[in-house]
Amino acid sequence: MKKLLLIALCALSLSACASNKQVITFDQLPATAQTMLSQYVDVKTILIVTKEDFGPFADYEVLTNDRSEWDFDADGSLESVKMYIGVPDALVPEMIRTQVNQMYPNTVTTKYSIDKRDQEVELINGIELTFDKAGRLLEADID
Repeated sequence: MKKLLLIALCALSLSACASNKQVITFDQLPATAQTMLSQYVDVKTILIVTKEDFGPFADYEVLTNDRSEWDFDADGSLESVKMYIGVPDALVPEMIRTQVNQMYPNTVTTKYSIDKRDQEVELINGIELTFDKAGRLLEADID
């Protein structure tokens, strides 16, 4: 009986931790994410918007018809953006843009991501650069 109760408890806790991904509309995104997307994307080109719940937390993902991918946290703050035509300069901090332009002139930034620890830039030539929160280069790698 104790084993059955333990198994049921484990199954219940695992299902509580499982994510719940659903398709939503643009209007259901946090206002911050809507504002940012409206600045850089023609909203008519959005193919799909998804929300993934992780208990009290959520992540949002937006895909456009040019294969751009935008990821936002529960508050609508940008976590990452991937654009094959190039990430808009305004989305990458100036200190990082300056360093990238000095090290790799005439290249295109195709991905920018930020989290609590660091920031990462991917270039069209396959180089990945990791910076700390202050914009100091930590690592360079080839994809």
